[in-house]
This record gives sequence, C-alpha cells and structure tokens, in this order.
Amino acid sequence: MKSTGKTNPREGLKWVKILRFLSLPFFPGSLRTYQAVQRFEDISIEDLVANGIKGVLLDADGTLGPHHTRVFSEPVRKHVHKMVENGLRVAIYTNAMEDRFEAFEGVAVVTEVPPKPDPRGFEIAMKQYLKLNDPESVCMVGDNYITDGGAVDAGMRFIHVQPVPGPENFFHRATRALACRIARWHFPPNSHKKME
Repeated sequence: MKSTGKTNPREGLKWVKILRFLSLPFFPGSLRTYQAVQRFEDISIEDLVANGIKGVLLDADGTLGPHHTRVFSEPVRKHVHKMVENGLRVAIYTNAMEDRFEAFEGVAVVTEVPPKPDPRGFEIAMKQYLKLNDPESVCMVGDNYITDGGAVDAGMRFIHVQPVPGPENFFHRATRALACRIARWHFPPNSHKKME
C-alpha cells in the first residue's frame, strides 16, 4: 500500500508534547523506565508475563522500524506475533500514519485518541483496544520519553527502545535525544531494572 501523503492529526508539534518536554527535568519520576533495551526484539516476553504484564502498547516509528516505514523486518513481525501467542494483548499506538500495519494481522491499531503523551489517550488505548482496566498490567514500548514515556503518567510501565535510524526531522531527533539524556541522568542504564 502506498502512502497517501496524509499525516495523522496527532503527529507534529502539539502543546501536550511541549509541556511534557519542558517538565521532564523537574519531574524525574515521569522518566521511570521499566526496561531499557537495544532493539524491540530484545524484550523478554517471558519476563513480561512473569511480572504480571497483560497488555502491550507498541509505538511504531523508531521502535518497530524507521520513521514512517511501511516495511517491517521479519524478526520484528515474529516478536509481535510471539507476544500475542504468549497471551499478551497487543495494540499499535502511534501518533503518525495508522494505515501501514497489515503485516501485524490480528493486532489492533489505536485510532481516534488524544496524541501521546496525553494520559487520556493511553487510558482509552488500554480500555478500548486492550480491554484491560489496570494500568500497572500494561507497558508501553517506545523510543521517545516525550511521547511514549507519557505512559508513566498514566500509571503504566515504559520500555525504552534505542531508536531505529531513519528519515526524520532534526527537531524530533534532537528533542528525543535530549529527553533520553535527561532520563539517563536521573536513571542511569544500570538502574533500568524491571520494577516489581
């Protein structure tokens, strides 16, 4: 399927993103990281299940593949399906284009919600798409502490993935990198252990 050239209305510079970015140095608890991994496929599904995780929200751009990609690697596709096969409820939650996830058959795509990091969007995604009510049983997987990390403010756990390189604007890349540095300063990599 070719790109229509349209973007999601949640994409781009939004006040909710600006406010979260500006608040990060002052509210380090909102940077709490449940796990930090190099690649999405490095996430241990067995550990998630053992730690009471029942639902997973997946960012797409920079997490499952390059920015705005429509082609996802076989290891990524297999890992998503392995999550489902292991009983996890999985949904893709992106602020960008939503019409490019045919490779993830049976996985819901969150639509018509406020943009990340608005906690209302995470709550709707949890209740309507994962059919769960306890945010502590849900984790958000993403590459961006500004948007995806908003899951922490919604009471969810956050798994940070090193961004997949790809075409994206300089401002997005720079603010994401700065937010990650702030997170690492408050929570060094060796402190990113699974929270019980």
